[in-house]
Order: sequence, then structure tokens, then C-alpha cells
Amino acid sequence: MADIRLTHDHTLGKETARKKAAEALARVKGRTGLDGTWDGDVFTAAKPVKGTLQVTDTTVRVEIDLGFALRLIKGTIEAALKNELRAALK
Repeated sequence: MADIRLTHDHTLGKETARKKAAEALARVKGRTGLDGTWDGDVFTAAKPVKGTLQVTDTTVRVEIDLGFALRLIKGTIEAALKNELRAALK
């Protein structure tokens, strides 16, 4: 089971939401060293966390597994992700 599960609804359509999610991930990558790959509408993170970001027609779903050390700041990470998604998908 993922340590963090978020679902953010949107009305942008899948293509626009994917583009905005990719832009948000690029900003996060610059601050955190996030590494991963896109396969269609799913981004799979490999480090420093493992998880996925999936874009659908009406939602963006995030599921992340945190390492032991990152679990200590889970609340901070979850809040930052919610804010980033809210800002990106408005």
C-alpha cells in the first residue's frame, strides 16, 4: 500500500492536464532530484521516491511509497504535493 495517495479532480481534459502535470513534475524535479519516466499518461518515479502519477480525463492520481527517512516528513511532502497539484491544475 502506498504511503501517500492523492486524487485531484480537474476539468482541463486529459491532454492539458498531462501537460500541466509534466510542468509541475519538472519544477519538483529541480527542487528534489525526482527521477522517473512517462509512459503514455502515467509517470513512474524511481527516486528519491517510488510511485506513479496517472492522468485521466477528470483526475490526476498520485501514489507514492516513501523510504523510511522520508516517512518522518510525510505530512510535509503530502501538503506540498497537494499544493503543487492545485496550482498546476487550476
